[in-house]
Amino acid sequence: MSQIGSAAQATDAASAASPWIERVHGVTLADFVRRYRKSRRPVVLTDALRDWSALERFTPEFFRREFADRAVRIRGRDFRLGEVIAMQQASDADHPAPYPCTLSDCASLLADLTPRFEYSLPDRHASALIPRHVFELVNHLEIFFGGPGGEFPYLHYDMLRMHAWIAQVHGDKEFTLYEPGQEHLLYVHPQMPWLSRVDDLHDAARWPLLHQARSHRVVVRAGEALFLPCGIWHTARCLTMNVTVAFDQLESTNWRDFVGEVVFEERRSGHPLRALAVGAYLGLLGPLFNLAEAFGANRLADWGI
Repeated sequence: MSQIGSAAQATDAASAASPWIERVHGVTLADFVRRYRKSRRPVVLTDALRDWSALERFTPEFFRREFADRAVRIRGRDFRLGEVIAMQQASDADHPAPYPCTLSDCASLLADLTPRFEYSLPDRHASALIPRHVFELVNHLEIFFGGPGGEFPYLHYDMLRMHAWIAQVHGDKEFTLYEPGQEHLLYVHPQMPWLSRVDDLHDAARWPLLHQARSHRVVVRAGEALFLPCGIWHTARCLTMNVTVAFDQLESTNWRDFVGEVVFEERRSGHPLRALAVGAYLGLLGPLFNLAEAFGANRLADWGI
């Protein structure tokens, strides 16, 4: 066997032994920060939600009973949450129900999502020092409902380069993640850099470059949480009826990325002077947050919202 062939086999074996998206249990906070947050590597934490009462309470039946009349909007159409969940429960992969269906007013449900697990802290977004208009288009916490075959309609990374946390409380969901540095293959929207122009992930004829990109699939099951570092492109597909809690995180390792995206958004919105001012202000604020967090700031186990 040639040396080239041997090297290729060794690389393949190493990749098989150490998948790009690991599944870990009982990892310490220090190891999580070193191995995943700082290196911006996705990971599934299989025991992250062990203290959440949501694992028992957040069933489709619970939401059909308690939030049946809550208004939701899905791809331009208005529904009631109860009727959407009923459709999703009756759906299958060949006949998916409307998706994504989200509930963003979650204040009454926070007790079931507490304590916030330590891997997702510290978090700066609730600080009064950050101008509120910065988060105008961002929902920091949402609950997603989906039935078999429901697919997220576009490829994206989370706005403002937040870290994303996907906490699965009911059912199974499959995520497709793309390795960093492949934007030239993802048809990035020129005005909205967090969004791909691809409107059908299966259409290889229309979007041939996408199918050359290195991607990885992982299934997240009830009780597990997927960490998506800032800037990781992803999409999702529901395998069963499921309920997912999605939230973001802003801390030291994605602060510069966040500031850069805020400045971009200010300029895109036609506010170049405000972009300079906000960028300078947030740039100075970063070291202050770093110092405060060294003494325990922004590490409360509740949601701060």
